[in-house]
Amino acid sequence: EGDHTGTTLVVDGASGGVGVYAVQLAVARGATVIGTAGEARQDDVRALGATPVVYGEGLVDRVRAVAPQGVDLAFDTAGKGALRDLVTLTGSPDKAITIADYAGAQELGVVFTSGGDPGEDAKALADAVARVADGRFRTTAVVTYPLEDAGKAQDDNQHGRVPGKLVLVP
Repeated sequence: EGDHTGTTLVVDGASGGVGVYAVQLAVARGATVIGTAGEARQDDVRALGATPVVYGEGLVDRVRAVAPQGVDLAFDTAGKGALRDLVTLTGSPDKAITIADYAGAQELGVVFTSGGDPGEDAKALADAVARVADGRFRTTAVVTYPLEDAGKAQDDNQHGRVPGKLVLVP
């Protein structure tokens, strides 16, 4: 909450369901946001107001190239092994948080969370819903697959071919 002007935040998994909202909330509060995503999702991240970078090996160098002033905070929404790089970028495990890498959090001393204060969460949810309703926030796509295509859905999801949330329907 509040004004985050002057803060540089890395959101790992910026094109995913949680990352899309995290980027937009941080941008709305004045933060400079760097969002990691796969090569095919770079334009999506840019459209959210973040500077996109490709995740994976070499992440630290790519982020430093677009943020020579340094990184203040990091938020891992993907859980795909970037937590060590996020700690390197921020300089401290207490400047990173993850919702997706419990083992990495334990190893590195990073906070793992599945939620915060219920009252604050309710206010944040109401704010996000209002922003979606009036068009200030973009949402992720919902891609449906018939139940009999569950195997294809899983394969598409694992290989980054689902540009949002995946739902199996009867």
